[in-house]
Amino acid sequence: MQTIWITGGSSGIGFAVARKFLKQNWRVVISSSNKTKLDNASKILKKESKNLYSILCNITNYEDVKKTVTRIENEISPINLALLGAAAYSPNKTQDFDLKNYELLIDVNLKGTINCIDVLKNFMKGRNNHISVISSPVGFRGMPTAGAYGMTKAAQLNLVESLYFDFKKLNIKVSVINPGFIDTDSTKLNSFKMPMLKSPEYAAHEIYKGLTGKYKFEIYFPFLLVFSVKIMRILPLKLYSYFWKKLGNF
Repeated sequence: MQTIWITGGSSGIGFAVARKFLKQNWRVVISSSNKTKLDNASKILKKESKNLYSILCNITNYEDVKKTVTRIENEISPINLALLGAAAYSPNKTQDFDLKNYELLIDVNLKGTINCIDVLKNFMKGRNNHISVISSPVGFRGMPTAGAYGMTKAAQLNLVESLYFDFKKLNIKVSVINPGFIDTDSTKLNSFKMPMLKSPEYAAHEIYKGLTGKYKFEIYFPFLLVFSVKIMRILPLKLYSYFWKKLGNF
C-alpha cells in the first residue's frame, strides 16, 4: 500500500483528493493548521476508510513540518507521494497595496511550500518518490486584484520548474498542478463570475489520474480554460491590458 501526505487536506481540493486516494486503497495522511476543520474532515473520512491519518501541522513553522514528516515516516509509513496543497487566498478587491496581505500569502504559499520541500527531500532522496505542488494559472501572468496571490503562485511555478532539474540528482520526481476555477471556500471570495467552474471532485479525479498515471511535470485542467491563460502569456502588454479593461473595467 502506498502513502500520500496531503497538506491542506481538511477542505476544498485537498479533502476531495484525500477521499479519492482512499477509495483507491492508498494510505492517506492529511494535515492542516486548522484543528476544527481537520477534526471534522478526519471524522468524515475515517468512516469511509481505516487508512486515514490526520496530523495538525502549521507549514509556516519549519519545526512543525519537520516533526510532522518525521512522525509520518517513523510511525505510519514512508511517504511515496507528497501533495502540497495548503494555501492562503485573499483577493485584493480594492486593488490597494496591502503589505499584511502580501506577508500572509508569502508565509503560507511560498515559505510553507519551501519548508515542506526541504524536509521531504531529506527523507525522499534516492527513493524515487514524488513531490507535487498545487499552484495556479494565476501565476502565469500578473492579473488585477491578484498581486499577492499571483506572485506566490508564480514563485511556486518557477521553484518547481527549477527543482525538476535539481532534484533529478536526488532521484525525486517533482510536478506542479494548475487547476482552473474550483468551487471551494476560497473561490467563493471572488466577486466575479468564474468561467468553467468545476467541483472539488472533478479536480480530485484529474489530480489522481495525473499523479498515478505516466509521469508528467505539469497537470492542468480544465484544458480549454488553462490553455487560454497560457496563450495570454505571449500577448503584448497593451493587448493584454485591453483584454482586462474590456472584461472588468480595470
